[in-house]
Amino acid sequence: MRRKFQGKLLFLLLVFGLAFMNFNVPIKSVSAEDNNFVDQYQLQQGTSRLYVVNLTSNANLFINCSAYYKGVFYVYIFDERPLEGHVLRDGSIDASITESAAAYNETPSLVFSEELNDTVSFITLNFTAPVYQLYYVEIILIENGPDTFRLESSYAMQAYYVPFIPGYNIEVFASCAISATFLIFLKIRKQRK
Repeated sequence: MRRKFQGKLLFLLLVFGLAFMNFNVPIKSVSAEDNNFVDQYQLQQGTSRLYVVNLTSNANLFINCSAYYKGVFYVYIFDERPLEGHVLRDGSIDASITESAAAYNETPSLVFSEELNDTVSFITLNFTAPVYQLYYVEIILIENGPDTFRLESSYAMQAYYVPFIPGYNIEVFASCAISATFLIFLKIRKQRK
C-alpha cells in the first residue's frame, strides 16, 4: 500500500515539475520547407502578433504585410525568443526594439486599393538567415486601429504567444527532483528499520 502511495507521490512531483518547467523552444515548430504562407489577423491599435519560423542557413525570408483599411503596421524579426512583448501599456513601442531586432522595417508605403478606392499601408521586409534556427516575426499596429493585416511570407509560419507566467529554470527543477527523491529514499529506509 505504501509503495503505491510513494509511486503516486513521485509521479505527481514529476508531473508538477514538468508542468512548471521553462523549455526554451516553442511547443510547435514549423518547417522551412513549406513555402508561401498567407494569414490575416485583426489587431487593436498598439497591439502585436508574433509568428515563429524555422529557417536554414542563408534562407531568404520575404514578408509582405498590407493593411485592409488605414492601419499602419511595423514588422520586426528577432533571432532570440521574445520573453515579453515590445508594446508598452500606453500602446507605444519599446525604444530598445530596434536594438534587439535582427531586421525590421518601420517605413510603410502607401498603395492604391481598388476595393476601397483609397490608399492603404503596405510594408515589406526581406531577411536572409545567417544561421539555422528559429526566428520570431512581430507585427505591430502603430496607427489608425483597429485594422486587419494580410501577411504573405515566403516560408510557413506558426502563431507564437509570449508566455504570461515565467517558468522555472532546469536547475531549480533538477534540485527539487533530487531533493524529493532523496527524502522519499530516506523515508523508505527509515520505515524498513
